[in-house]
Amino acid sequence: MQQALLYSTQPKAPAPDRQAAGERVAARLKGQISGAIHTDPLMTYAWSGDASSYRLIPAVVVFVNSEDDVRAVFKAARAEGLPVTFRAAGTSLSGQAVTDGVLAVLGDGWRKMEIHPGAEKITLGPAIIVAEANKALKPFNKKIGPDPASQATCKIGGVVNNNSSGMCCGVAQNTYHTMARLRIVLTDGTMLDSGDPASCDAFRISHASMLEELHRLHHEIMADADLVALIRHKYRIKNTVGYSLNALVDYHDPLDILIHLMVGSEGTLGFVSEVSYNTVPEHPFKATGLIPFPNPQAAGRAIIEMANGGVQVTTGVTAAEYIERRALATVEHLGPMAPLLPWLTEDSPAVLIDVTAPDAETLSAEVAKAEDLLRRHGATHIDLSTDEHRSHALWDIRKGFFTSGGAARPKGTSMLTEDVAAPIDRLAEFVVDMRNLLDAHGYEDAIIFGHALAGNLHFQMSDDFSKPGAAQKFDDFNQELSELVSVRYGGSLKAEHGTGRAIAPFVEAEWGSKAYGIMHAIKAAFDPERLLNPGVLLNDDPKIHVKNLKVMPLADELVDLCIECGFCEPACPSHHMTLTPRQRIAVTRERARLRESGEDPERLARFEADFQYAGMDTCAACNLCSLRCPVGIETGTMIMGERARRRGNTAQSVARFTADHTGTIESFMRGGVALADAARTIIPAPAVEAITETARRLTNKAIPRVSRTLHHGPGTPKVRDTRQDPKKSGFPVPIAQTGREQIVYFPACPSRMFGAPKTEHNLLDTPNAMVALLERAGYEIIIPENLNGQCCGQPFQSKGFPEQAAEVGGALAKNLSAASDAGRLPVVTDASTCAKHLKDVPGDATVTDSAQFLVTHVLPKLKLTQKLPVIAVHHNCSAQRLFEQPATETIARACAEEIAVLSSITCCGYAGDKGLFIPELNAHATRRVGKDVPANCQLGVSTVSTCASGLSEHAGIPFVGLASLLEWASRP
Repeated sequence: MQQALLYSTQPKAPAPDRQAAGERVAARLKGQISGAIHTDPLMTYAWSGDASSYRLIPAVVVFVNSEDDVRAVFKAARAEGLPVTFRAAGTSLSGQAVTDGVLAVLGDGWRKMEIHPGAEKITLGPAIIVAEANKALKPFNKKIGPDPASQATCKIGGVVNNNSSGMCCGVAQNTYHTMARLRIVLTDGTMLDSGDPASCDAFRISHASMLEELHRLHHEIMADADLVALIRHKYRIKNTVGYSLNALVDYHDPLDILIHLMVGSEGTLGFVSEVSYNTVPEHPFKATGLIPFPNPQAAGRAIIEMANGGVQVTTGVTAAEYIERRALATVEHLGPMAPLLPWLTEDSPAVLIDVTAPDAETLSAEVAKAEDLLRRHGATHIDLSTDEHRSHALWDIRKGFFTSGGAARPKGTSMLTEDVAAPIDRLAEFVVDMRNLLDAHGYEDAIIFGHALAGNLHFQMSDDFSKPGAAQKFDDFNQELSELVSVRYGGSLKAEHGTGRAIAPFVEAEWGSKAYGIMHAIKAAFDPERLLNPGVLLNDDPKIHVKNLKVMPLADELVDLCIECGFCEPACPSHHMTLTPRQRIAVTRERARLRESGEDPERLARFEADFQYAGMDTCAACNLCSLRCPVGIETGTMIMGERARRRGNTAQSVARFTADHTGTIESFMRGGVALADAARTIIPAPAVEAITETARRLTNKAIPRVSRTLHHGPGTPKVRDTRQDPKKSGFPVPIAQTGREQIVYFPACPSRMFGAPKTEHNLLDTPNAMVALLERAGYEIIIPENLNGQCCGQPFQSKGFPEQAAEVGGALAKNLSAASDAGRLPVVTDASTCAKHLKDVPGDATVTDSAQFLVTHVLPKLKLTQKLPVIAVHHNCSAQRLFEQPATETIARACAEEIAVLSSITCCGYAGDKGLFIPELNAHATRRVGKDVPANCQLGVSTVSTCASGLSEHAGIPFVGLASLLEWASRP
């Protein structure tokens, strides 16, 4: 009984009183805020976890999009006695972004980004992803200072609130030091903009007592020389334990103190609605190398010298990532690691080094200096390369350690991670002591890596918290870790991940009672009601770090290795609409746990019913999540398997009938769209759409939606017989005598069924454009016989009918084999979705997508005669998985003076026919596309006709196939 009280791990729904309070908060907010509100069991559970090892199920989830929304949430939560926790990307590693109260999720309203003149500053909303800001700054050779490994996912709101740093950031370029201005909302609803003198003046009057308290705390600290010395010592290395007490030493004006206390406060003091950063140089010249050393001590000594006494530099060695041998073992199967393997022994770590400079000459000199240093410290293989592709590949490996290391854990266990820091001059001994501590507590599977220039080490290990004794073991380890880091080394128990719940019980041990008391006074000055994120950063429960721990029950072997980091989420078209890949996996695990335990059948039944739409119907199954996942987990494949298991006899009968009558279905679809096209010439388009929407409602959406941008296709294109010899009155001549290379062209079924929109450029539809281009390039075109109804099978696969997918895909493979002479002739198709799927269909014909074939074999043979000023480019999900982006962009650049790649869209959500049956997914996925299209852009391209239809509807310009554009640009 005592063990259960100390270490609670099983996820539970909020207590009935909390749940009722959540419902009342939702009722109060209805009609007051613009975002979605969720209180149902499925959605609240979906938002119960972040990237940490903790889980708390919120009583209510609300999406906030404005400062007024934030004020409304404060008011409603206060009235019902529930705390408020803000969540940005949910990549927090210490449990900062979970709650059993009100979870306020940042919506699209916080996506402001403004680059100031000269790019010396940038103003960002808290929902901007770090990588988006750096991409916008790259043309100016600038970036923001913080550079966390999760920068492709994490958002500015989390970066500010955790004072996140990263690989090159060190202690000088974090938010605390590079912030130019902050805009915040306090719990009483007051907005303070530190960059607006009028706002500051008004605040000094309205909150004089609060500022006086901060002024008093400043003087209390400054009167204690030992405390001042401790604070300065703690911030010479990375440190995110407790509040930013350096603000009370570095600043005298209480307004400056207040603003800097907000940084790293983990959402416990107020809400950050905007930040302006002073940017830092991003030198364009760089050399990167993964350098092995004979042992940890040698690597540590080299890093100590490279650290330059802790002084941050922007030229020279700007990053040095220590990676121990056990960590290297988890990634040594990856291609970029191959050159290093001969130099690795059982104990040899490696250091990933960046040397940067503003010009080539300076870079050469700095590389020479770095190489000399590495040799002196015993590096066994030195290869500092300026190859940008290799640099990206090595850094992708390093950034993915959190998940690739987590994937090496036994299935069913939770991944645990901590990050600590020690004074840089003791790094060599610190890495050895950390390894010994992990081994002593039975975490032999743990791996160590980290931002060594700042004395910062990360380590991660695993355990199964459903087993007796696991939580006690973790508790014992944490107690000794605190003693080692805080006391023996005078370091930081949390260097950059924030205190959260994980280290809250150890803050006083690290800082001492006086500093800890000042932290409580800070919380009281900002949030006397303890409305914001209580239990995070400061917590009176000495065992909170081993309570509410995640369990990871086995659910599906396709996703059992997922650690729920959230790296996948920005790629998902249903993100913020229904569920993300991380949430689909978390809910699937909970369903499996409930089935196994039998503890709450009513809750399980609700989960199963609600998962149909949120988990399956609105999953595009595009598997772009696998490209973001460092271990390639395909959540879409899991969902397709779930669809197959849920298909009943009636659905199977329909699928079998459809597979046996694909020709009839294709003719029906093409005819139906043609009828709608014809109707729009007589009846206004809105009226046609209203009629079809009424029919959809009456049939429970069984009838597909027909939008005004969906046009009927050409069917099978006609091919000119180039074998006719005019000198012999049209008699065929042998192929060999034509002098033309043969190629098999398979017009994919979406290209046959759906056509191109009308434009002023009189573009051909994709199949006829492909025929024109291939003939123009000198090819003898062979089109498979009996093409009507020929399908690769992908629509059946995605809907959960693998047998029918294999049947129709196999029939097509045989047809392509016959047309290509058993694979002797090349085969090209015109839809990247079909090309991707055909790679997995057994057969002897190798199928190439049109983007790759056109750029390699057709474009060089064409004479381009005209160009557009600018073209918008969409990279379809299958095209991304085929890595066709360079090919598509090359063709687009050949046809336009400028291209604008759609950056707000990953998968467009059309997903085959989901745009016809679940159009809200397409609308949600493309909701920001208008901002991607330049004002002078009149046309866009995509590599799938259905995607082009959805984009045409929501982007405000027509989208056409790549072949249609290239045919126009090369017309004689």
